[in-house]
Amino acid sequence: MVRIRCIIIPVLFLLAQITVRSENRFEHRIVAGLNFGATSPGNIPPEVRKITAWYPHFSSQLGYCIIYNTAGRWAVSSGISLDHKGMGVTNEVEHLYTEVRLETGGDYLSGYFSGKNKTDVKTAYITVPLSVRYRTGKHWWLTCGGYASYTHSASLTGSVWDGYLRTPDPTGPEILINSREEASFDFGGDVRDFDFGLSVGGEYSINSRFKVLATFNRGLTSILKRNLKAIPFNMYNMYLMFGMAYRL
Repeated sequence: MVRIRCIIIPVLFLLAQITVRSENRFEHRIVAGLNFGATSPGNIPPEVRKITAWYPHFSSQLGYCIIYNTAGRWAVSSGISLDHKGMGVTNEVEHLYTEVRLETGGDYLSGYFSGKNKTDVKTAYITVPLSVRYRTGKHWWLTCGGYASYTHSASLTGSVWDGYLRTPDPTGPEILINSREEASFDFGGDVRDFDFGLSVGGEYSINSRFKVLATFNRGLTSILKRNLKAIPFNMYNMYLMFGMAYRL
C-alpha cells in the first residue's frame, strides 16, 4: 500500500499543478472500459502444439485522464488508472519444461511435460499512460504513446493432465499425470513489479461529454522475472481496451 501511495500522490500533485497554470487548455475525464486479449509469448513456442481453448476473465479499467489541447489538431494526454488484465488458455504441449506440484505428497518436480495444460493469468496494475493525440475530423481522434504500470496483484496458476513428465531431462523416466487434480503450478510470485509498453488507438466523440474509445496496449517487457526457469519463454501483455470517457 505504501508503494502505491508513492506512485499515485506525486502523479495527482503534478497533474493538479499543471492544471492550475493553464486551466483553459485542459480537459478532464473519467474513463471506464474492459480489456480483452492475452498474456502470451510474442510467438507461439514450438513446445505448444495446439491451442484448444481461450477465454477472457473480467478485466476492467477505471481511471482519470487529463488532456492538454493545443491551438491546432494536436493534444497530449496522461492520467492514472486501475487496470485489470486476465485470460485463460488450454493447450496441448510436448516436451515443455516446467515445474509442477504433485497433490499426492505435495512434492515439486521439474521436468519436461507432454500432454494437456491449462493456464490462468489475472493481474491488476496501477497504470500511468502518456499519449500524443491527433484530431482527424470533427468527431475523430487518433492516439499513440506508451504506458508504465506497477503490479498491484498477480496470479498465474494452472494444471497439467492427460500426459507424462520426464525428469530430469527429456529422456528420463516417465511420471504419469492422468487427471487435472494430480498436478498444478503457481507462479504468481514470479511476476514482475512493473510493466512497460506501447499503445495505439482511436476515439469518437458522441457529444461534448461522452466519448467511445479503443486502445491496443502491447507490453515490451516480459511479465515474468528473469530468474524464473520453470517457464522457458517470455510472456507479454497484449490487450485491446474498449471503453467510454465522460468529460468533467
